[in-house]
Amino acid sequence: MRSYHEMINIVRRVLLPIFLLLFSQVALADIGDRLEVLENNAVLYAGPSSTASHLASLNAGEQMVEMERQGGWVFVSLKRSGNQGWILSRQVRKAPAHIIAAAAKAQPAAAAKSTKREGKARMVVKKVPEPIVANPDTPFATRNVSLDDLGFRKGIMFEGATVSHATTFFFPAPLDSRITNGALRLLFRASPDLNKFANFRVSINDIPYKQLELPHDSGMHELDLLLPSSAFHGKLVKVTISAILPVSDDRCFDDRLSNVFLHIMPESSLSISYQPLERSIRDAWRLLPNKVTISLSQGALSKDQFASTLAVMALLADKGKEVNLVRLPTVGDIVIAPKSALAGLATDVSGSVPEQTDNLMMAHFANRSAIVVTDPYDVQPMYLLDDNWKILAAGDHYRVYRPDSLRAHGGPMGLEGDAGFYSLPLSTLGMNTDVKYLTREVSWRTMVSPFALPMGTQPDFLNLEVVAPVRWKDDPNYELYVFLNDVLVKSARLADNGVKQHFTVNLPSEYQKQFNDIRVVIQHDIEEGDCHGVMPSDYVQIMPDSALVVKKESTVSPAKFSDLSRYFLSGFDTYMESSYLDHPEQVLHLMARLASDFPLVIDHSRLHFVSSSEVVNPDGPFVAVGHFPMGESIEAPVRFDKGHVKIQTPKGQTYFDLSNLTKVTVAEIVKAPSAFGMWITPADNAELPVTNRLDLAEDNVAFIDSQGVIKTMNSAEPSLAQVYYPDVEDWFDVLGKYKFWLMVALWFLLTMVVVYLYRMSRSNKIAREADDSFYQSEEEKMRASAAADMGDSLDHLDEHR
Repeated sequence: MRSYHEMINIVRRVLLPIFLLLFSQVALADIGDRLEVLENNAVLYAGPSSTASHLASLNAGEQMVEMERQGGWVFVSLKRSGNQGWILSRQVRKAPAHIIAAAAKAQPAAAAKSTKREGKARMVVKKVPEPIVANPDTPFATRNVSLDDLGFRKGIMFEGATVSHATTFFFPAPLDSRITNGALRLLFRASPDLNKFANFRVSINDIPYKQLELPHDSGMHELDLLLPSSAFHGKLVKVTISAILPVSDDRCFDDRLSNVFLHIMPESSLSISYQPLERSIRDAWRLLPNKVTISLSQGALSKDQFASTLAVMALLADKGKEVNLVRLPTVGDIVIAPKSALAGLATDVSGSVPEQTDNLMMAHFANRSAIVVTDPYDVQPMYLLDDNWKILAAGDHYRVYRPDSLRAHGGPMGLEGDAGFYSLPLSTLGMNTDVKYLTREVSWRTMVSPFALPMGTQPDFLNLEVVAPVRWKDDPNYELYVFLNDVLVKSARLADNGVKQHFTVNLPSEYQKQFNDIRVVIQHDIEEGDCHGVMPSDYVQIMPDSALVVKKESTVSPAKFSDLSRYFLSGFDTYMESSYLDHPEQVLHLMARLASDFPLVIDHSRLHFVSSSEVVNPDGPFVAVGHFPMGESIEAPVRFDKGHVKIQTPKGQTYFDLSNLTKVTVAEIVKAPSAFGMWITPADNAELPVTNRLDLAEDNVAFIDSQGVIKTMNSAEPSLAQVYYPDVEDWFDVLGKYKFWLMVALWFLLTMVVVYLYRMSRSNKIAREADDSFYQSEEEKMRASAAADMGDSLDHLDEHR
């Protein structure tokens, strides 16, 4: 047996040189270093796992560039093809210096050879492997999010030959879980007559990852871009696609084309392979699928359980998720139930039964993990987890605002000028006021939420401060356009002095909604010039001191739905039928959509459940949901306590009979003795999710089905539609019903009166003519009689008459 010293000598003489060699060529390799394959038949994988898809087989000496390392895996890009993938670190080493130098000398020759073949080369898009799916035996999971899931229902369409196209979208990523890698799959098709220089580029987090020449056909193509874990350092993955779509070298010709396109399909997606952290509730919330299943306990729900379910569903609806409600023991992605219903079904992440103090946690069930909300049903953490920070279903003790909106609800925000006016910088309202590079057109856009405004105010006008480029005599003009909810409210030509310019843009109330979309566009007005020359390009900026000026609401009587969003900001009571606790599916989908889209800020502490036979008598602003009767003191455009309800034209023709349309929900603005409110009469099938956004802005009556708002009506202007109750007719209804015959009778009576008056006037005329003839004959007799007494009176003529 060898001694200890002999073993040390062997290590020093044999193993140490080998270790130093490996360390010098492999361990010292870093990002950007040139690597080479050590052995034949090495495999390039789609992920850092031997179970991932095989991308290619590599031979010894194959050159590649290191991009990232994870344990025993290296993410590389092949020099010969540009393909990316993962390879075992033991199969590669840092390429020696002489090999790198030889490869550098070979590049000019290869480039020249490639140039000769350029005229005959055609683009081939390789069939890419399916997105990486984790092996069921491994603890890794895969999350796949498509453009359709992000709200791009029709994908992304670029049109026009001379415009430089670009769009950006964001994919959610885990924050706590360990991410191994990901893959971006783009499905696209383009016009077949594009120029050879037509291309598009993909950037991840503002770093260019891939640029691809577009194929010259109209077929479907796909591009798979593998991403290392470093691309997911942050809560969102920013993906930017930019494209240039020329058809010819003649810009004048291209400028007249409108049939050039690049269509990124909605099925394009980003897949993320990660190791879930079981204790991370926010990762589970962020990575919920597009179709979320919520499990409720059996039987009737408590008031707090109903309110918590509504709060969670409103948050999911705001994120564009589809929600399906089931009952335990079926376990969904989220479970909202009391602890007594979870006994025997779930354990927390430590394997024990949930503690009595835990009301939001990750729990294990038989075959999955789920987010659990249980008693005492504190939903405040759900708002902290959600990116939007919206107050959709909470009382004062739940109100959570964005940091830049805290003062909006606590008091005056911004600078106060005249009484009741407040100035809100556009930069705090979400508009990016950074300087922009202008070639043809640039735009700034922001969506002004009602939660971002001081309570009881509405937008009045914009104070825009713009710095435009200096122009010479032959330079193109610059024009400013401002849009409010896609309505042009301002257009002006910018001055050419290069100094800051001020514009006041009025925002008419008739074009405003609950969420107001403000868009500012600056364009070049190119009148003449050489189309083959260099495009004009300058810098332009909406200054950070540009602001939205709001004023205190002048009216206290909401006349249309958009007025209610401000009217309700000070708080309101919510009344619901108590039967909905037994059958929550009948109303939760509808209320979640209203809470998200309208929006309704439901205060859980002011949520009341009343019997369907009880008359609701609110003493302040309110929302009533149910079929209970209205009090006589409530003024409503549509009343269902009068029997059949018909909507008809002013001529009496019926649009539809509401009593027979059981699948239609009616929402209306009503007036109680002391306040206004919104009364909602749900349809019989309200458990069906509303697929489209509820755009309630104009009018005061809305008819809603599972597709969204199908019709609105203004009861104050009955020129197009009127409400008619056939079962309850007063004399006004009778007049309205028989108004045609009444008009005929009135016309007949007027005609008879006219005929009578005409005949009377005719008789009087004949009598006057007879009198005139009699007087004339008498006068002639008197003149003819010489013995007549000239002093006699002619009064006997009057006696005769």
